[in-house]
Amino acid sequence: MSGNLWEVRRSKKMKVRDLAAKSGVPVSLIHQYEAGEKTISQAHMRQLARALIVDTWDIKPLSDPKPRAQPAPGPPPRPPSGKPARPQKTSKTPSRRPAPVRPSQIEHLLGLAERFPDVNRASLEAQAGKPLEELEKREASGLLNQLQERLRQEQPPPSKQPFDRHRAYLPEGVDEFELKYLTAAQAAGHTLSITLLDGSQLEGVIAGFSPYTITVRQPRGEEITVNKLAIAYYRKQEA
Repeated sequence: MSGNLWEVRRSKKMKVRDLAAKSGVPVSLIHQYEAGEKTISQAHMRQLARALIVDTWDIKPLSDPKPRAQPAPGPPPRPPSGKPARPQKTSKTPSRRPAPVRPSQIEHLLGLAERFPDVNRASLEAQAGKPLEELEKREASGLLNQLQERLRQEQPPPSKQPFDRHRAYLPEGVDEFELKYLTAAQAAGHTLSITLLDGSQLEGVIAGFSPYTITVRQPRGEEITVNKLAIAYYRKQEA
């Protein structure tokens, strides 16, 4: 069963700023995704799933807002010494009106409906017993969950291609092509030329690498670790 982005992030004990640093998705956009204000784009879904070490199918494209924390009730007031406590006046609070459906939920519902030949606006409204614009937010969420679960069952993820992976289950957690390239260059002691996004360059043999960094050893023996998000490109120097 897919979960909200904020639920998956919390289950990984990861803060929003950490998720942003690992995925490359801006913090402000992650907050909007977790609040259900925007549907997660396919590109960002792949980045977020990779950073959280889950599959894209484990994250809802449109999250339900996080529940608000209820304040803990305080102790009852103490009566003055020697005087009986007066009964507390109880005030009846009007029941809250259920939250109405959001336009983004209707848009997402209709988008999912297009993936099934037997589902459209009319069938969704017949199932709900009312027009989509009159749904409550929880009713729309229920319909979305049903369509997402059906999509998960009837349309399993396509077979993964070597260079387009949701998550690389490989040694050191990098994609197959990059793994082979860096492993061969490190074993052969080739010099790597790295150009950073700010235009600066550095050269050295590969001392190690991870899913997010490359460490090179310069001729004088100094080792420098570069974050891959800062790299524009790199290539092996020709002999």
